[in-house]
Amino acid sequence: MERGWKMSFLFWVLAAGIPLAFYFLAAYYLPFRNTIFLSMPEPTRFFRPPEAYKRQSFGAPIKAGFAKRDITPPRFSWLAGYYPPHPGIFVHDRLWVKSLALQDRHGNGLVIASCDLIGLLPDEIDKITHSVNNVDPASIFISATHTHSGPDTIGLWGIPLFSGKNRKYMQFLRQKIAEAIDESVANLKSGRIRFAEGEFEGYSSGRDENPPDYGVAVMQVLLSFGKPVTLVNFAVHADVVKSFHISADFPHYLSERLGRLTGGEVMFVPGAVGGVQPSGDNNTDSYFVRTLGENLADAVYESLKRPIIPKHSDISGKTTRLNVPLQNKKFLWAAKLGIISNLADENRRMDINLVKLNIGPAEIVTVPGELFPKIWRRTKVKMKGQPKFIFGLTNGELGYILLPEDFDSGKHRYHAGMSVGPQFGEAVDKALQNLATSD
Repeated sequence: MERGWKMSFLFWVLAAGIPLAFYFLAAYYLPFRNTIFLSMPEPTRFFRPPEAYKRQSFGAPIKAGFAKRDITPPRFSWLAGYYPPHPGIFVHDRLWVKSLALQDRHGNGLVIASCDLIGLLPDEIDKITHSVNNVDPASIFISATHTHSGPDTIGLWGIPLFSGKNRKYMQFLRQKIAEAIDESVANLKSGRIRFAEGEFEGYSSGRDENPPDYGVAVMQVLLSFGKPVTLVNFAVHADVVKSFHISADFPHYLSERLGRLTGGEVMFVPGAVGGVQPSGDNNTDSYFVRTLGENLADAVYESLKRPIIPKHSDISGKTTRLNVPLQNKKFLWAAKLGIISNLADENRRMDINLVKLNIGPAEIVTVPGELFPKIWRRTKVKMKGQPKFIFGLTNGELGYILLPEDFDSGKHRYHAGMSVGPQFGEAVDKALQNLATSD
């Protein structure tokens, strides 16, 4: 009787343990892209020495402050972006929040924070901005690099019917982002600012009638002690790494290489990434994620050899507030089940802010999601600034933003299913065009 009980117990342990062990081993070694690369030593690269920056010729004067915090989640946190649900067991590289505070000669200021995350819902943004000291929440812009190898900060990638968000980590995350913003504002001192623009082709592909924008917009700020902070704005999904590794994906290699080339810090803010995926031999070229990041860094470095030197760095902004219906029933049910936080009020409507910012000659528009390139192009041609920035996934991640014609075409079913609804895309399109032509 005792032997039979032990044999039965052993059978069930093996029945459950063997498939689970195979799942983890297979995911680490076999079908997921770049897992072989991630365990290999990095090849030797030859870097040019950091540029010598002369304050007088660098750019227009501006007050600037910078700070960053490590936001790497604990191991076995659910990772965002892909199914089946899978935890982050190995740390390939650390995740960061980086905050850049700017203030012009008139006292107008703003803060740009870039986080190595899939995105943050508006309620999390509100909690963070209202916990920051002595800063107007309306002047804080929190963006996500959209890495698919970071923690689930939305809630959609946990075990089905359960949220993938870790409450303790979310509390830790909000604290670290607020700390970085506070410190960057406290560090405001005399600095300089300049811009650059260029193109980076061959590493991204789009959807039908929505080719990607290959433009790269760059903001570079020289801090008071001579260290530059380079902000890169480019449109492509950070989803090359697919495994049990926690990683910032290609922005990690962008920051690593460009940081060594310039001798400073690097921030990445995604552009109109709706349906824009990395293109390359991802399945066999284990160095693709590194190649994408480092070649983008080289393209940015080359563009900085032809800088746009502003005559002034005055900061101004204009906000458009939208009230749009939440038409996606999956989002509504997920909120009812507690998988994600509530996005809408009792009337199933949402208040959304779109913002246009001017910093000297540069012009920036922000959107709380993954904007389809078609909408961005219609806005970009009407903008007057140089360079033109589109800050995607900023102050919210509300999924894909696409026009009704694309929503109803049947060619973008996944993207339509992860969208607030066709009215949202139409409202955003009109609002952005109005912002682009406004003074």
